[in-house]
Order: sequence, then structure tokens, then C-alpha cells
Amino acid sequence: MIPITDNESAAQAKYEIERALLSSPDWQLAAGEASLTALEPGGYEFSVEWGKLIFAWWDEGHSQSWHVTAYEISGAELRLRASRGLGRETATFTLRDQSRPRDLQRPPQPTSAELRSRYGALLTSLVLTQVSGAAVRRANTGGNRPRLLPGRYARLVLDLRGETVLAIGANEREGQAEIDGIVAAGIVWLAGFNGRRPDAQQARRLWFCVPQERSQTVVERLTLTELARLGARAECFEVDEAREELKAVRLATQDELLNAHPRELRWPDQPAAHSRWHERILSLAPDLIEVRRHVGQGIESYSIHGLEFARTHGLMWARISFGVINRPSGFNPPAQCRAAQVDRGRRGPVTLTENNFAELERLVREVITYRRAEAPDRRHPFYRLRAEAWLESMLRKNISLLDSSLDERYVYSQIPTWRAEERSVIDLLAVNHQGRLAVIEIKAAEDPNLPLQGLDYWLRVEQARGRGEFVRRGLFPGLRLAAEPPLLYLVAPRLRFHRTFAAIAGCLAPKVETYRIGLNANWRAGVRAHTCERVNGGEFRASSLDGSP
Repeated sequence: MIPITDNESAAQAKYEIERALLSSPDWQLAAGEASLTALEPGGYEFSVEWGKLIFAWWDEGHSQSWHVTAYEISGAELRLRASRGLGRETATFTLRDQSRPRDLQRPPQPTSAELRSRYGALLTSLVLTQVSGAAVRRANTGGNRPRLLPGRYARLVLDLRGETVLAIGANEREGQAEIDGIVAAGIVWLAGFNGRRPDAQQARRLWFCVPQERSQTVVERLTLTELARLGARAECFEVDEAREELKAVRLATQDELLNAHPRELRWPDQPAAHSRWHERILSLAPDLIEVRRHVGQGIESYSIHGLEFARTHGLMWARISFGVINRPSGFNPPAQCRAAQVDRGRRGPVTLTENNFAELERLVREVITYRRAEAPDRRHPFYRLRAEAWLESMLRKNISLLDSSLDERYVYSQIPTWRAEERSVIDLLAVNHQGRLAVIEIKAAEDPNLPLQGLDYWLRVEQARGRGEFVRRGLFPGLRLAAEPPLLYLVAPRLRFHRTFAAIAGCLAPKVETYRIGLNANWRAGVRAHTCERVNGGEFRASSLDGSP
């Protein structure tokens, strides 16, 4: 089994387990040979808390929560070694895919570790045969000893005619989120490598090796980061694994990138008439229910503190379904989402009719009961699900809680938006009283990619601003936008910034004026901004907004 020892390995385990579970809707939970329950969608959850992977499951007669210490994924089975009660009680759980008989299981597929090992060997060979004067000093395809690196990548330490070069690579079988995350991993590795060595032994180049035709986000991020403060420069290569070719990719200049046409942007269209159910749904909790239109998706959703419980479908939103939508972390596209009505354990959302409107009323009452700071059970899924969306909904209602200079009249969520494969995006767009745009990226828990995901959205907004898109589309009515790049606010509870945050955020180009805003840990009871500090470029400034250190 693969041990889970810290936040990074817990997050990786959560990702791999949830990806495996999405392959089938029919899983059975067993302890030893004793079958416990069918794992209904919405009847279980994997979460990372303080460096631990927590597996919680519930049905009509049971509710349990376990600390997963190791896991193994094999064919149609997932095995979890777990403990609870300060480790006094241990168990090994088996999750079996009931849709695949054991004798018809597919042959074992290479594990992620095996794929990375093969890729590391290929990358080593390509460097030695296609880069003149290169020698490999050291190669590694796992995590580093302190386990600071986000993700696991192939890493080579090279000697290029007397110059030290670091090369980090992701293979073509990795998801796009893992490939995009290579920039954060490379920066952290470079910072640690050079920080422990005298000038003469430091790396002066950092090579990013990514699959062919999947380098666009990496190139964009590298263009808007500056590694000179770490003593090196970045270069990017695409790897064609089938042809065994290594090809250099030119990085754009910042001006070229900022003046480029924004890719795949989606803007809000004209609102359609509300469905016949609209007023009745709002009447269930008029002070709490939020109605939001999803840009480019043709749907309207109803939520309480960021937890969606109903949405429209069809032409002119003629049909409404209800049930809590549970989106596992890291699987944002609709094809990878699963829906469940938690209180009834049904599969999929339920179409709203006169006959079941009372069920919707009960669902709303239950969400209100548990989706609040003083919930009677903080392990309840309605309290735990979509924490970032909860935090976003609070800030959207009062953006001045972050910065008193922000104009409360203008707060947009994910506008403009674009297709972002395999990552959950929580972004707000605001403007200050001087007319300067402010991009706000929100996280409720540690995430090493926070600075670079914020940078992605900042780039889209700046490209659109430079082309006059906001004025042309009627956003920020009555306001003259400043002819300056947006501010970037990176927001999280102040103890939940990832330990690599400073190294990554500090490398953002000074043109991207970036601030870290640390919130109070109990933000559900009311958001308070404790600290605000500039994290890149110019003179470092820090302030304590409430007098705390």
C-alpha cells in the first residue's frame, strides 16, 4: 500500500481515489469479508484536513469517519488502511466495483509511479541524445525528501558544459491539472535547490518538459513569472513520447501575451425568463437563497451559502431538478460530476413536480439547519461540502470585507470565464473606487497552485480589459475603468496558505501587483481580513488590519 504521511500525499491520494471511483456508479464498501453498505453518491466523502486524508460515509443507520493512512488501487478494488480514536482502532476497508465481476476485470494497468519511472528514463535518454554537451548527474521520479514539491514529477539534475540545469517533466498520461501544476513544482524545487548551495553550484536554468501540444498554460504562466530572483531562467520543451523527440517551445514576451486575443472566453448572455417555479423556490428561504446564472452553460442555479440544491434545464429553463450537487475536488467538468440527493440517497437529481415539492422544502430546511456556522453537526455533508463556494458567497455579498477600497456595487463571479480542465475555479472580479479592476482568487484550504491559478484569471481579465471587452459588454455600468492592469488578491484563511506560497507568489512578475489576504479561521461566523501584504515586486509592504501579529 502507498503510505499517506502529509498534506501532499493526502491530496494526491484523494485525487487518485476519487478518479478511480468516478469510473463506476456501483461501489460496495466492505471491512475484511463483511459487506457494510453500498456507497451511494452523496453518501460518502474524502477530504484533506491538517495533512490527513479523512474518509467519511453514512447511510440510514450508520455514520463513520476514519483517518486513511495508506491506500492501494488495483483493478476493480480500492483498499484503504484506516484508523480512528487516536489510532486505537484500525481497519482495512475494501471498495469493490460491483459492475465488474472479478473474473472479468481488465488486466492491471501501470501505476502512476510506474508511468513516471518510465517517463523519467525516456526523458533522461532524450536529454543525453538530443542535447549536445549534457550529462545527467541525478534522476528522480518521486517526491523529494522534505516532500515540499506539489505533485510528483520526473526530475533531472543536469550538467550542461559546466552549468547546472534542473529539468522537471510530466508524462502524457497525466491530467491537465497535473501538467499545469508543473510550474509551481519547478519553482519550489529551484528555490530549495539554490537556497542550499553557494553561487557557484546553483542552477542557472530550469527546464519544463511537458507533453506535445499541451504546453499553453505552462507557457503563459512562465511568461508572467520571473525566476531571476532565484538566480535562474525558465525554458520550456514539448516531449513527443511516441516519436521520442524533445522540442524547444518559445516563451512569449509579456507584451505579446497581454496583447494576444483571449482564448475561449465566455461572457454572460441575455437573461431568459424565470421558470414557473422561481418565486415558489425563493419563498422557501428568501433571505438565504441565491440565484446565479452560469456563464456559457445555459443554466440557472439556486444555492444557500454556496451549496447548490436546485437548477434549471432545457429551453427557457422549462424544467428544474433538485438535489445537492457533490463535485469532488479536482473534477470540475460536468461529465466528471456526480449528483446526489443526500437526504434520500437517490442516484442523480430529481425533476421537480407538484407531487414532490414537499421533498424540496424538506431539503431546503435541512440545508439551512446544517449550512451555518453554529450547525449542530459539523461533520454533516451540508456543512462540509464546497467550503470555497461558501466563502465566495459571503465575500460576494460584502466585498469590502477584504478591502475597504473595493466598490460594493460591482462584484462578478467568473466573468469572463473559460474552459479550465480538471480544476475547480473560484474567482471574483471587482473594482476599487479608483476604477482599477481587482481579480480575487479564493481558497478555503491549502493549495500550492493558488498563486498560479489566480495568475491564469488575471491574464484573462487583463487581455479582455486591453481590448475594451468590459465596456463593450456593458459590465461595470456608469464606471470609468482605469487604464491600469488589474490587482490580484490571493485570499485564504491565514493559517491555510500552503507552505510553498511565498516561494511561488514571490516569482510573479511585478506587473501583476499581487497581495495576500489572510482571513480569520472561523470565517463562517463572519469574514474578517486579518492581514494584507504585497507578495511580489517593488518594496515589500505588510499591514495588520486588526492589530494582530
